[in-house]
Amino acid sequence: MLSPGHIKLAIILSVMPVLLTEAMAQSRPYGLEARVPNTSLLINLAQNAPAATISATGLFRDTAKQIVAPGIIPYAVNSELWSDGAEKTRFFALPGNAQVGFSRDGNWHFPPNSVLVKNFYFDFVKGDPASRQIVETRLLVKMGATDTWKGFSYQWNDDATDAHLLRESDRRTFFIVDTDAPDGIAQQRYFFPGPEDCSLCHREASGRVLGGRTHQLNGEYNYGAISDNQLRTLNHIGFFTEDIGEDYSQFPRWANPRDESAPIANRARAYLAANCSHCHRPGGVERGDFDARYETPLDQMRTVGISPSLGRLDTELENVRIINPGKADQSTLLLRTLNFSSFRMPPLASSVLDEDGTSLLRKWIDGMSTSTSVASESSIPEEFDLAQNYPNPFNPTTAIQYRLAEEGPVELTIFDLMGQRVRQLISGDHTAGSHQVIWDGRGDNGMSVASGVYFYRLRSSGGGITRRMLLLR
Repeated sequence: MLSPGHIKLAIILSVMPVLLTEAMAQSRPYGLEARVPNTSLLINLAQNAPAATISATGLFRDTAKQIVAPGIIPYAVNSELWSDGAEKTRFFALPGNAQVGFSRDGNWHFPPNSVLVKNFYFDFVKGDPASRQIVETRLLVKMGATDTWKGFSYQWNDDATDAHLLRESDRRTFFIVDTDAPDGIAQQRYFFPGPEDCSLCHREASGRVLGGRTHQLNGEYNYGAISDNQLRTLNHIGFFTEDIGEDYSQFPRWANPRDESAPIANRARAYLAANCSHCHRPGGVERGDFDARYETPLDQMRTVGISPSLGRLDTELENVRIINPGKADQSTLLLRTLNFSSFRMPPLASSVLDEDGTSLLRKWIDGMSTSTSVASESSIPEEFDLAQNYPNPFNPTTAIQYRLAEEGPVELTIFDLMGQRVRQLISGDHTAGSHQVIWDGRGDNGMSVASGVYFYRLRSSGGGITRRMLLLR
């Protein structure tokens, strides 16, 4: 029989590992030990017209070296949006010591005049980080106390000493030293978004802020001397309006698509969520029949076994589906990422193939069992159809084709992103069969409309179909 002393010793020994673990967790250094008030960036960006140069915004303490000012907090995301291979750095800039409302599964609530910063870099000698140079800085600004967010792009000069604010979109071609390219030089085409372009991804249905969420920041970040969980660090420095504790296993976390140790389904779904779900979700711009959100079960994504509404991309292919389990080459989910025509996805600011991303999607689809549950086919009759406009993107004109099963009243209308009517192309009775109409990029008032995304909707006795198109002037 054990003596009381032996029993007490046994109890101490049994709880010691737990106590040591807790003590080690409490003593483990944080990525950032303290928060410094931000007094530079937001003072200059609280107006509708930001500073004309990046150096004048107060973002950088050293503009040429891109060393941010005190109080501006770095972060990274688990799953990145593909940006033609650009390397990126990200920062939060909150006014003073303002805090963010935390949400486990939903959108974080940022205070007025918050700014999210993203820098884009290219290696001008392929594979050599020493040749890395900044080309763009984007700012996503919460304009005052409203829920309005606006995006701004700054284009850096050739010697990377400063950047100027773009009032509209722009394109440049960079020349990359690449031994695998003809003559050893590769041409890197790059798209700089204008203010109107930023809303294409940062839309209301997606919560405006794409990266600043729990599932994207629940992961390690190298702060320099210390690597730490980002949620742990942000909580420690008082970033949130509440104490969220240090048990981050309870919070959702997206997989890193490049992490081959993670399950391939998790990696593929994280890739789709980061690159597609801002549009392909309920309430998004798309028709809503493809839900790319990470948390949506596969059999509810409306992709598996579903015939694509935008066509087959290749008329010779058989049994084409959005996802055809076990057959990636018959799946438009993959084919559209490999295509640089008007069927390209994503449609904007993408001119370089994401070889790792497309390879991941191919392996995921090819690895699916052919017995994967199949959702029902599209309910739109084949005789009633609205084709994707061609060309797309376009300038200055584009052709819209549609097919009617029977004679009757038809309306074909153009809308902008806000749902406001831009042009009534057709209104009246039409015969059954195929038809085509040309839109010249003008509104009902006869004036040319601005660059951006527009929607065209066909209504008839056969139903209604809406598609989107991109005008680039």
